[in-house]
Order: sequence, then structure tokens, then C-alpha cells
Amino acid sequence: MLEALLEIDKQWFIWINSHHCVAMDWTMWALSQHWCIAAVIVVAYLLLVLRHEPRRWWLVLVGIALCFLLADRGSVLLFKNTVCRLRPCHELVDVYDVYMFRTSCGGKYGFVSSHVANIFAVALFLMLRYWKKVARRWPLWLMILWGIAVSYSRSYLGKHYPGDVICGALFGAIIGLIVWWVIGMIEKKSCKSETK
Repeated sequence: MLEALLEIDKQWFIWINSHHCVAMDWTMWALSQHWCIAAVIVVAYLLLVLRHEPRRWWLVLVGIALCFLLADRGSVLLFKNTVCRLRPCHELVDVYDVYMFRTSCGGKYGFVSSHVANIFAVALFLMLRYWKKVARRWPLWLMILWGIAVSYSRSYLGKHYPGDVICGALFGAIIGLIVWWVIGMIEKKSCKSETK
């Protein structure tokens, strides 16, 4: 069963990685850059946090930092270093010529995608935090769409199998949910101490 799933994963990767054009190359490359990820988070922070919670900005900043810390370190320590699944650019060398636009293969192991885990952790944390607080929810949906686009870019650029990306998104979402709950508990305790 596992072998069949891994084979399907490889076939999906080859299909995604073999369909490319110049415009998509640059778009996918930009989406995967750290500066692009930072820019999106800064814009989301300005649109959501400073506009709707000017007094609690520090608490949301702590939440975002926790999301990055836990998703990034967790994806490496819990998955990459224990599962040891090779990246497609390392594994498929003899079978398929992996298309990599302006990027290198990176580390040896790819399960789960740290990029995707980080993005989905932050996106879900912000979505849960602001779902009931904002009248217009389009920035929240854009965060999720951005996460999906970055996820696709990781296979498009030859860095990860689709399974690495899907599991990275699930792991990131769990981290985002946990951080949202923890920040909520901290907020409740600080509110109680302020009223005493």
C-alpha cells in the first residue's frame, strides 16, 4: 500500500514538474523566495493586526514567531531527520531529469516541506484569530490561496514531492491551531489579571 502511494506521488511530481513555461517559472520562483514570504506576512500584519488590534499587536507577533519556530524546527526534527525521504532531485536522477528553475536541490531530505509548514502555520493562525473579528475576510482567504500557490511551487521547482507538500500543509495547520489556542489562553489569563 505504501509503495503504491509513493509511486502515485512520484507520478504526480513528474506531471507537475514537467509542465512549465517562462511566466510560470518566474512566478513559482518568486513565490518560493524568503523575501516574498516575508513581504506577504508584513502585508497581512498591516491589514489585520495593526488595523483590528492596535493594542495587542505584540501578542500576534509572538504568535507568528511561534508558528515559524515550531513549524520550521518541527518539520526538520520530527520528519526530515526521522523519515529520511530523499528529495525528488536526489532520488529521481537516473529516472527523470528534474526541472529546477534558478534553484539548487537543497538538503538531502524533503519530507515534510518546511516552506509549506511555515506558511500554513501562520495562515491558519491568522485565519483563526481574525475570522470573527473582521467584516471582510478576503485577506484571510488570500493567505490560504497564497499557501496553496507556494505549495504548488515546491513541486514545480523540483524541490518536493506533492506528498511532502500536503503533509507539510497539514503539519503547519496543526501548529497554527495549537499556537492560536496557546495565544488565546495567554490572552485570557492576561485579561483576568488586568481586571483584578
